[in-house]
Amino acid sequence: MIGAIIIGDETAAAEDTQSASRAGLCRRSWATVEALGKAPIARLAESLKTQLCDAVSVIVNDPPDGQDVRTTQTASVADLAAARFAEYKGDGFETVLVVRCGAYVELDAAEMLSFHGEQGSMVTRAFADDGPIDLWMVDPSVWPERIPLMAALLCTRPAIYRSKGYVNQLRNAHDFRRLVLDSFYSRCGLRPHGSEIKPRIWNGDGAQIDRSARVVAPAFIGRNVHISSECLITRGSNVESNSRVDFGTVVEDSSILPDSYVGIGLDLSHSIVDGQNLLNLQHNVNLEITDPVVMRKNTVSGGDRKSLASLESRQMALSSTE
Repeated sequence: MIGAIIIGDETAAAEDTQSASRAGLCRRSWATVEALGKAPIARLAESLKTQLCDAVSVIVNDPPDGQDVRTTQTASVADLAAARFAEYKGDGFETVLVVRCGAYVELDAAEMLSFHGEQGSMVTRAFADDGPIDLWMVDPSVWPERIPLMAALLCTRPAIYRSKGYVNQLRNAHDFRRLVLDSFYSRCGLRPHGSEIKPRIWNGDGAQIDRSARVVAPAFIGRNVHISSECLITRGSNVESNSRVDFGTVVEDSSILPDSYVGIGLDLSHSIVDGQNLLNLQHNVNLEITDPVVMRKNTVSGGDRKSLASLESRQMALSSTE
């Protein structure tokens, strides 16, 4: 049997803590942020479950946007990952894939498993053209007892597997926007999670677009999003779940993250919006908008909050810490 442990640890985000986006926008790992309807960490879990793994465990500091998970305040992410690894070992899993999820990776898991077996190494690590990926295959039967999992993996000299698939390290907001555009222009395998209502225009469930609004391809309008009259959404923009763009606003080459309200008559370009925080990518300037009429967190009731639990094949395989 083959298991996977995906750790959505904040320390996996390699971005400089002094950067503009960390000043207010999206303080968690970009891998847990909804992108075209689903967080990269959730896409990776689904891919591994479909390709290879008998069980997939996702352990996160904060739930990916749009996900409901159980939380615990009694154990760290590292402790939960180590406990899950021990359970896999006790259950007789031959191989465990450990991912500290900061990057979006399109991995040929079967090919890596074959390479891992040929090398005869206790640990194999994936590498991309621009450096190592925090993704390891481990033989739990020969893994020493009572050694911290992540600390040991980072110090181990592994066999090196060169991944041939698409990799976006998601180190910063620019990488996040590049992932969106690479999806729109089919430069990677990630596809918007919704219905393609027109060529290269996707809508999530419950999206409402006023008849007088214009959406120019490529674009994504997420789950339960409301686009008001006279708006223009254009040039590779994505508006994620439970957000609202109000009357007459133009959104160009920008991402609006979940649960955000963008007010009346604005001209938003080359930016990422997260509630009241606005990051301009051209100037690398983050602004906190204090006027709720202009921008704010969008208060929604109900809504379609899909769970990662469907990815799990074993009880309590999904954990979260706050």
